[in-house]
Amino acid sequence: MKQPKPRKCKVCQTVFIPQNTIQPVCNYKCAITYSKTIKENKAKADWKIEKAVLKDKLKTLGQYEAEAKKSFQKWVRLRDEGLNCISCGGNDKDLWDGGHFKKAEIYSGVIFNPDNCHKQCRKCNRFLNGNELMYRKGLIERYGLEFTENIENLANETRQYKYTKEELIAKKLQYDILIKEIDNYLNN
Repeated sequence: MKQPKPRKCKVCQTVFIPQNTIQPVCNYKCAITYSKTIKENKAKADWKIEKAVLKDKLKTLGQYEAEAKKSFQKWVRLRDEGLNCISCGGNDKDLWDGGHFKKAEIYSGVIFNPDNCHKQCRKCNRFLNGNELMYRKGLIERYGLEFTENIENLANETRQYKYTKEELIAKKLQYDILIKEIDNYLNN
């Protein structure tokens, strides 16, 4: 039978020849210390998992929505890469938002509708309150009147929609996956 190779003890770092291939320590004192360390590490890992679960349980629906919106709007900016601002037609290099045609605060049913959200410069989105009239004009020029009217009708029909926690988690996951796909495509 083949003799095991010498190795360092996981506790005291002394070089020893193990009696079998899975022996991690040199003697029984180190074995006791090693088993305590393993138990402590497992307890810490269990606590981290439990803490994450508890933290997740304390999240509000608004926090889940904010996380999903962040992923969705990032995806919109990546999707519309190379296009100008939907409202003013400007091409400000770094300052972009995922701006909603029908405001997310008012028309909750179309928050995550890709037809309702496009790359928009921060000036139009934040300082001109969405620049809605020019946004509508930009949609008509880019996609046509019927497309624009369909968004308006859908927004009115789903105005008071309430997302569940599960729907918001699914939306975030959906757009995180799409973002990774775009990143992988761009990096290959």
